[in-house]
Amino acid sequence: MQANDPALEVVDLIVTRGSHSIGPVSFQLSVANQLALTGRNGAGKSSVLQAIAGLLPVTSGSIKIGGQSVFCGSLEREPWQRGIDWLGQERGLWPHLSIEAQCQLVARDGGKTSGQIKALAQLLDIGDRIDRLPVALSGGEAQRAELLRTVSGGGGLLLLDEPFSAQNQDGCQRIETVLDQECQAGRSILLALHQVDSERETVALEED
Repeated sequence: MQANDPALEVVDLIVTRGSHSIGPVSFQLSVANQLALTGRNGAGKSSVLQAIAGLLPVTSGSIKIGGQSVFCGSLEREPWQRGIDWLGQERGLWPHLSIEAQCQLVARDGGKTSGQIKALAQLLDIGDRIDRLPVALSGGEAQRAELLRTVSGGGGLLLLDEPFSAQNQDGCQRIETVLDQECQAGRSILLALHQVDSERETVALEED
């Protein structure tokens, strides 16, 4: 794939969550680029990300990842078949494993090497904490540790739901550095952000 090819294509996507319907939503994300879904709480940013990841049923529309349909009509690929790495809003670190062990586990199939994981941990200012269990981390450290685990995977598409929510200015800058580095390596990133984002292309979702 070339830099201007679509890594993700979403066309007329409609997602229903309870009594709330989101969409239709359409957008494209090019390879090695970042795109942010923005909007108020309740606008459906998280729901759209979860639908793309295969974690939430889709009512109608189509989703292509890397040019391959993952949802269209009766076709629906399982989440593990979609070539994505996911960071949700809810903290999901496994309590019984060190951060380094968690990263190595998700990196087994074409992900980061041990050296790359340690270098990213340094960038995220948790280099001296990756041998610890999640309970030993602060809220901001835990969020950066979960981002580290997410980018340690081998998927070409990163879906990140509010990755800056628990960060101070330094933490935000460190995360931005890692995301820029991942894009330079050829990965594509879709984020859900509550705040207006002037640093990257955005798609604004409006609450019904």
